[in-house]
Amino acid sequence: MSARVAISVLLLARFATDVAAAEPERIELGPIETVLADKALGLRYFPDGRLAVVRTVPDCRVLIAAGVCSFLLEGPVMGKFTKATKVLDKGKPGEFDNGYAGINAVVRLNTGELLAFYHAEDQEDMASVGNGIPGFYCRVALAISADDSSTFKKVGPILSSRLPKDRKGTPDQGGGEPWVLVEPTGEYLYAYYTSHERAENRGVQICMARCPRADALKVESWRKFHAGAFEEPGLGGRDTPVVTSGRPDADALFPQVVFLPAVRRFVMLFCVNAWREGDKPKRSGIYVALSDDGIRWPAERIQQIWRVPVVAAIGREVAWHPTFIRDENSATRGFLYCGYSGNWGDQPPHTPHYLVRRSLIIGETRGQ
Repeated sequence: MSARVAISVLLLARFATDVAAAEPERIELGPIETVLADKALGLRYFPDGRLAVVRTVPDCRVLIAAGVCSFLLEGPVMGKFTKATKVLDKGKPGEFDNGYAGINAVVRLNTGELLAFYHAEDQEDMASVGNGIPGFYCRVALAISADDSSTFKKVGPILSSRLPKDRKGTPDQGGGEPWVLVEPTGEYLYAYYTSHERAENRGVQICMARCPRADALKVESWRKFHAGAFEEPGLGGRDTPVVTSGRPDADALFPQVVFLPAVRRFVMLFCVNAWREGDKPKRSGIYVALSDDGIRWPAERIQQIWRVPVVAAIGREVAWHPTFIRDENSATRGFLYCGYSGNWGDQPPHTPHYLVRRSLIIGETRGQ
């Protein structure tokens, strides 16, 4: 789009049943802007996860997944990147991350060290999910940096499915695609992730775990949310979805959460893949959910903001892995960054996904 056309999105998403809706927040989404095109800075298939902002002053450093690895993007300001350096590679054959190691989120400790949470894939002996994309058994893993994201040392998995890898099962298994933030009191880290378990026919849905911030490096301190409490172990424990698609023929995935003090709410961006829709999306797209505590996400406070396919397929449009990054000079304005392609694929005329953004306003009242 060449002209700036703001799209006011005020319709609530309708899931399994119609719900008597509260007044929705004001949400405005602007036109698509290319930040880094395909092959820019030597990158392809990016971002393949959420953007993890390390710092924005005195310069900008952002971690992204591209291909099957993780890279540090550097530039003078957010959205103006001039350099990309690989900082985390996939593991060796037989290791838990033998096929993929994509950083999705970072948290800084009081010591100054940087914790990176990454989507780790075991791709060995797994069938393809289609469109040339390898199958996987995924986990949420942790890496640590003592030099402000220039290098990382792997710690290992902190969250994993209660179900073991099944080579004859579905092509996507486990739990991954993490997002982690410090909740407002500063006591806990909240981790949100996509569960690919499909346990009890629940489909692919969004779950969460937490850990005392001071104990983030202690694997045994991570606890999954299940049946109303954080009591299940992070490795192998049971979980209860906190956000779902609400339908048996759709998946909820790729969560990213921020707390906005201006509206006193947690805000989640995530994707819904209604997989029977193909290239004619109606329920598929990018959604915004609101929560008072970051744990309970009422269905009536969920809105679709971009109707678009959210899983890559050759020859069709895709937008996935959304990240809302707030403008530091505004309480509610910022940009939705994501991977995008208008005609996805590896060979011309198709193009792998690349980094775009759209201006996004969340929660302002009319006249602000």
